[in-house]
Amino acid sequence: MQRMPSVELSYTQLEQAVLRAICGLHSADHPVLEAQLSTATVLCRENTGAGFYTDFSADRISHPAIRGERLRTGPAARVDGLKQGMGFILWLKEGYAHHLEGYSYGESTTGLVFEQIGFEILHE
Repeated sequence: MQRMPSVELSYTQLEQAVLRAICGLHSADHPVLEAQLSTATVLCRENTGAGFYTDFSADRISHPAIRGERLRTGPAARVDGLKQGMGFILWLKEGYAHHLEGYSYGESTTGLVFEQIGFEILHE
């Protein structure tokens, strides 16, 4: 597994677009989820070879927890270098945004630089 560099530790363009789409897809959680994500700190990124993980820490003092299931499904996206594109899941831990998972549909992501990759969100 290849760690992706996190020099600025802020969301990449792909992460921003996916997280914005996830907020839109989950209207009941939208205000709290958006507030959590807007103040979250990116901790690390990892290219797993089948996608990526971006771990972050949400502010648990300023924002309430989100109730319900511990995941929020995201959009599909066309991603440069992948024929089948990617899907996404936002994982919650104890009601707080914890990490974003991007997964390919059976294709290798080894060598892709997600911080600079071209993409198009397909479903919002």
